[in-house]
Amino acid sequence: MTISICLASDRNYLQHLSVTMASILKNKAPTDSIRFYILGNAFTESDQQILHQLRSIADFEMEYIPIKDKTLEIFPLSKKDRITIEAYFRLFIPELIPNEDRIIYLDCDIIVRNSLAELYSMNLENNYVLGVRDIDSRGNAKRLGTKRYINSGVLLMNSRKMREDGIHEKFIRYTLDNRNHIVWHDQDVIAAVLQGHIGYISPVWNGQIGRLPDNMKFSRLHDAHILHYIGDKKPWLPYKNSTFADEYFKYLKLTPFADFEKTYRKHRFLWQLSRIPVTLTNLIFLKKTSQLRSYRTFRIFGIPFKQKRKKK
Repeated sequence: MTISICLASDRNYLQHLSVTMASILKNKAPTDSIRFYILGNAFTESDQQILHQLRSIADFEMEYIPIKDKTLEIFPLSKKDRITIEAYFRLFIPELIPNEDRIIYLDCDIIVRNSLAELYSMNLENNYVLGVRDIDSRGNAKRLGTKRYINSGVLLMNSRKMREDGIHEKFIRYTLDNRNHIVWHDQDVIAAVLQGHIGYISPVWNGQIGRLPDNMKFSRLHDAHILHYIGDKKPWLPYKNSTFADEYFKYLKLTPFADFEKTYRKHRFLWQLSRIPVTLTNLIFLKKTSQLRSYRTFRIFGIPFKQKRKKK
């Protein structure tokens, strides 16, 4: 079976793109043939050669699709956003890749732990996309007035139906009409425009790490076929405590960026070392206040100060 997979990235995410691709290739079934489509607008020949080196894991097809459409300027981004314009590329996949009737879209902060054949073969029925509920699905659906809201990091797209129904034009129209009300970027656009034609699939296909609700069972992530490092706690950031970070480095070792782990471990150690005074201060503060509750601690430029509590 040939499995068509689309990813979008810029040069800053080349390392993480290669890790996602490595995890797909390492865990594919013997009968899987992988065809990658890479959306981007800044890849050099050297960058492409780096990705071609992943053929040491397993063979694959790959096509680069440059994006230079000025239409993308209408999509809202702010300086505070962690995402880049590449997040909106997925909205145009059916038009950019007209030879595919269905395709899997994946973010580049993802680890794939199983063959994607089951996901790729799912019955799309009358849906435009299949996906997993977002962590805050209920709140976001209420905000938009929709019944369903999915995390757009993992999608099975019904490209043929989306082309036939002119969905890309509806995406553009919705964005122009609601630009100031879009909060979660492409996810909002997908939820609003495709409402009534979005299918939910098992959470194992998008184990979202980063902002787990209290009732989320930890075992669900252990069983996930796909791990998705949502939010700001990315596993490659040494000053963040990311769950399942070891999974990222497991597949990093298979890429041309394997040496990055040494740099990461060094900076991680230095960061943890810098946290020791803060940790000790917190322990002393918690112990004393739990017994005496006679003073409180606050910090200025990281330096702890004590202040006597006022008697009631």
